[in-house]
Amino acid sequence: MRRFKFRLQSVLNIKEKKLEDERLRLARIISELEAQKDVLLELNEKKEKLEKDLNAELENSILDIQNVLSAKNYISRLEGDIKTQFEIIKKTQMELQEQQIQVNNAYKEVKVLEKLKEKQYANFLFEYEQNQIKEIDDITSSRQKKVI
Repeated sequence: MRRFKFRLQSVLNIKEKKLEDERLRLARIISELEAQKDVLLELNEKKEKLEKDLNAELENSILDIQNVLSAKNYISRLEGDIKTQFEIIKKTQMELQEQQIQVNNAYKEVKVLEKLKEKQYANFLFEYEQNQIKEIDDITSSRQKKVI
C-alpha cells in the first residue's frame, strides 16, 4: 500500500507556524495591556492618597501654603498622566482587537487546509478500499477460471 501524502503539507506547516506566531503576538499585547492597566491603577491610587492627605492638611488649623500648592500641582500632573495612560490603554486595546482579527484569519487559513487534507485522506482511503475490492474480485475470478 502506498502512503498518503498531502501535497500542501508544507503550506499547512507554514500556516500553522504563522498561527502560532500570531497567537504569541496576541499574548504579548494582552500582557502589555494588563501592565498598562496596572500603571493606571497605581496612578489613581497615588492621586487618591495625595488628595486624602491634602484634605487632611486643609482641615488642620496650621497650613503650609507651599505644601498645599505643591500637592495641587502634583495632583494636576497626576491627572495629566492618568489621561495619557488612558490613551495608551485605548491604543493598546485597538492593537489587541487588530491582533485578534489576525489570529482569527490565520486560524481560518489553517482550518481550510486541514479540511482539505481530511477530504483528500478520505478520498485516498476510499480509493484504497476500492482497489482492495477489485484485487479480491480479480483473485476470486482467476481462481474460478482455474477450477473450470
